[in-house]
Amino acid sequence: MAIRMNRDAFDIKNENFRRIIFYFLIVSSFLMIFIYNMFTPAMTDDLSYGKIVAGASSFLDLIRQEMQQYATWTGRSVNHMILRTFLTGDKWIFNIFNSMAFVALTLFMYYNIEFKKKYDVFVYLLINLFLWTFSVSFAQTVLWETGACNYLWGSTIILGYVSAFRYCLKKNYRDSQQTAPAIGLFLVGIAAGWCNENTSGGCILLTLIWIGFYFWEKKKVRLWMMSGVTGNIIGFLFMILAPGNANRQQYMEEEHTGLLAIASRWLKCNLAIRNHFFILLAICIAVFVLVRLQQTQWKRSKNMLIFFLVFIATCYALVLTPEPVARAYFGAGIFLMISCIQGIVDVSDKDLYLKALKIGITAIFTLSFLFTYMDSGANLVRIYRESEERFAYIEEQKASGNMDITVPLLRPAFETKYSDAYNSELCEDSGYWVNVAYATYYEVNSVSAVPRENWEQLK
Repeated sequence: MAIRMNRDAFDIKNENFRRIIFYFLIVSSFLMIFIYNMFTPAMTDDLSYGKIVAGASSFLDLIRQEMQQYATWTGRSVNHMILRTFLTGDKWIFNIFNSMAFVALTLFMYYNIEFKKKYDVFVYLLINLFLWTFSVSFAQTVLWETGACNYLWGSTIILGYVSAFRYCLKKNYRDSQQTAPAIGLFLVGIAAGWCNENTSGGCILLTLIWIGFYFWEKKKVRLWMMSGVTGNIIGFLFMILAPGNANRQQYMEEEHTGLLAIASRWLKCNLAIRNHFFILLAICIAVFVLVRLQQTQWKRSKNMLIFFLVFIATCYALVLTPEPVARAYFGAGIFLMISCIQGIVDVSDKDLYLKALKIGITAIFTLSFLFTYMDSGANLVRIYRESEERFAYIEEQKASGNMDITVPLLRPAFETKYSDAYNSELCEDSGYWVNVAYATYYEVNSVSAVPRENWEQLK
């Protein structure tokens, strides 16, 4: 009997055992992203914004700086205030909080998956694997400090609001119970609406769809629903109506005008969706077909289809901007991952072969990721070491009176998709904008870079 009980204790069907593994995965998720954050050096905009932030003597000064940017460059004030706040402190503070934001995003995604078990290890593992493998421009949107504050933090705030809204839907607050949820959702809704143009727009669409279904089923709309959406829209309007957006548009060149411009943008969106999301879309199609072949009720696929629709809308909202950068699709990718994982969960495990296929593929996926993580991690350490060497060399040369400094380029062999260092690398031309950012930050005349073998000859 004792042996039997011990075996049961380590059975994945045992809730207590699942809880232990689930919390172990959460801790692992934090540690793995924290290590990568630690070995991601400051780059480009980190230096530019860091120099500006260094001129602030109080939090009020940071707000004044952000107001200036709101009027002259961009309306993403929530994200940029987060960035400015982190740039006032040491990088290790950002590393810790950014890792916490990543874990929070995984948990918010987990919350929005329906029909899962309690402490569903399989679902939470898939979420982490999908984020690490399929996130758009992971190095720029999750690890790079400026990019993470704009995209990871923006998406986490948005998913946090969406999760709170969904929680209220489940609780179905009414009458006097509505006051606290109404106030909370209004305030968080403003922040969620003020994060990213297309992702915040997708957030508004998602909550409106949920309200529509609620009204269809119960013929009522609650106070907290309207306050949440109102806050969302207010934040969204503050962002898109920022005077700085018009100034920024002037720097965006476009080959066509009128209808041709719209057609060109639409085609670019199609190509971006193919390049960034083809594998996820293929998985979505495959699991959806399986669910339909299992003759499951359409209601089971509702959550998958809603998030898929929001993904499509979030992507094609970028038709409204002349030349969106790849990382603008990050939030759309989060919606698609939720849809995709929901579809995998929707596939019934009653068929032993399908269950074995799901678990087997996930196990192979995990093994492949772990090898990639270790290999890329080693390269991150090497990139970090050479970046820190360059920073120290610039300081050393400046202290010795040399104000026109040449540093070595990063070794090409260390390049990995988990570092943006090569996309924001210095070059030989001291007038290049990245070089100018370095020179401005370190208060020297110029900074240029040459291959390491040439630099060693110059020393």
